[in-house]
Amino acid sequence: MDYKPSWYKSPINLPRGRSGKMMVRHRIIPVGSEVRIVGMRQAMLRGMVPVSARLDDSLKVHELVEEDVGVWMSDLPEELNQIAELLATVKPRGRVLVGGLGLGILAKAVSERLGVDDVFVVEHSPDVIKLCRAPGYRVQEDDIGAFLRWHVEPFDFYLLDTWQGTNEGTWWDTVLPLRRTIRNRWGRKPVVHCWAEDIMLGQVFGSLVTKPPHWYYRELQMPMSKTEARRFVSDVGLPAWERKFGAAVDTVLAPSGD
Repeated sequence: MDYKPSWYKSPINLPRGRSGKMMVRHRIIPVGSEVRIVGMRQAMLRGMVPVSARLDDSLKVHELVEEDVGVWMSDLPEELNQIAELLATVKPRGRVLVGGLGLGILAKAVSERLGVDDVFVVEHSPDVIKLCRAPGYRVQEDDIGAFLRWHVEPFDFYLLDTWQGTNEGTWWDTVLPLRRTIRNRWGRKPVVHCWAEDIMLGQVFGSLVTKPPHWYYRELQMPMSKTEARRFVSDVGLPAWERKFGAAVDTVLAPSGD
């Protein structure tokens, strides 16, 4: 399916608030301003055309902010478009796990889809839950990595977004371990979608087929062919991947001192 970037109205209307170090704040973008639907960086890394729109009315934007850290997410048109693209292309149904509550946009949108039986959100911050939780889905306070290691029954879809970065280091340190846990336990069947992973993999793939200086790659046989690089990023955690790459990846990602 070819998805066409579009403008979407935000489905949330959260009050300003603060709990601990977390805040929901509002800001207003004035009428006449140009806003991005597909930003330049996303377009470059995904091979897309940038898309923007000009506001006919002022726009209220919600931001989830952590003190001393910054903005975790917002409901800017670019982020709403990414969520809409996810739903249009991944088509979640059945039992769906959402990793990271954020402003609650994805959980709300998934819960309203035909064919979705249950939406279960795992969020590590009680402050985020207090500020952003809404009816229509279940929420559990837990670390997503720990939850994926112990939960008993598999979900049909795993929609994960518990990180801020979109660089290759984020993929190695955060996304790869989560994918690996799911595939180790449940094989290829569940659908796994990780926010902005295509942006990260554009960088990872480029490194795999060259001779990179970055230490993440030091235990791998480099450079890989394009075919092998594609298998490396697509088959994380499956038995053949573990046999070929598991020990090398463990060496690189082992905590300091192990």
